[in-house]
Amino acid sequence: MNGWRRGLTEAGVRERGLRESYTRQATRLARYAPAQYAALRLLLPPATAVHVVAAVSFMHTCDELLDQDGRASVETRAARFARHEARVRAALASPGAPTGDLAPLWHTVRAHPRLAAHVDAFFRAAPADLYFTGFAGEPDFLAYVDEYVLPGLLLIGAVLAGPGESEERLRENVRLLAVPIQRIDFLTDLAEDLRSGRVCLPRSDLRAAGVGPGELRQGRATARVRTLLARTAAKCWADLAAARPAVAGVPALYAPMVAAQLDVYAHLLQQAQAHGARLLRGGVRPRIPAAAAILLRHRGAAAVAGSGA
Repeated sequence: MNGWRRGLTEAGVRERGLRESYTRQATRLARYAPAQYAALRLLLPPATAVHVVAAVSFMHTCDELLDQDGRASVETRAARFARHEARVRAALASPGAPTGDLAPLWHTVRAHPRLAAHVDAFFRAAPADLYFTGFAGEPDFLAYVDEYVLPGLLLIGAVLAGPGESEERLRENVRLLAVPIQRIDFLTDLAEDLRSGRVCLPRSDLRAAGVGPGELRQGRATARVRTLLARTAAKCWADLAAARPAVAGVPALYAPMVAAQLDVYAHLLQQAQAHGARLLRGGVRPRIPAAAAILLRHRGAAAVAGSGA
């Protein structure tokens, strides 16, 4: 953790309790999102990684409170999210730093002031997932990306944005990334969503392939289902290709991180295609050796960018 401790110092995190709070969040992130954590530690400047940990941890905490796993009613989850929102807003509005789990977010917002507006936007957007019922067609999917997915990714984008980057340009670049990321997530998490009663592929895509929702819920590996999955994968590949130009709009220090994430998602999509109709029974995750190779390949570019900073 020597690099982590150096990052804390470079990020202006010097008070012992605050350092411990950031470190606890980093440890949790490493546990539930190891590939994401490895990417930010390997490919971002140490001080930037510290602030990204705070932003990602905030987002994951909110996601856990809203999680549609059936353990609590929508009303219960909405109420607990509202309590969390009130607590966070009060902490961020305070002139003095809070202690405990909200301290990293407070400090990171002070270090990256534009993040405050994105925290507010995320709070306004996030509860929509509680009432999600699926997509009639592609326009509904894209609206979901704009209204729900994009505010979450912009929490990270606000930390990585260049000092002169406009909000409009930041949003355009992050949206290019958000579309393939979300579509691939829906494909690879298909079984989990079906178990929770959600069909996250557009209903127009199901109709075009002649597939009914019941066919998916029953896990039937019919030719029609395989066609639906193949067409969805083709959309994902097109989205990934469209997202590649976004890397050019990212500050050089952070471009390797963004490029690596796209490559990891491309690998994940390959895994999904190899899994085929078995996606109805269980999801896929990046293979650790392949993900590690991707990160190490981009590590060289990150080192070059860092040496020129």
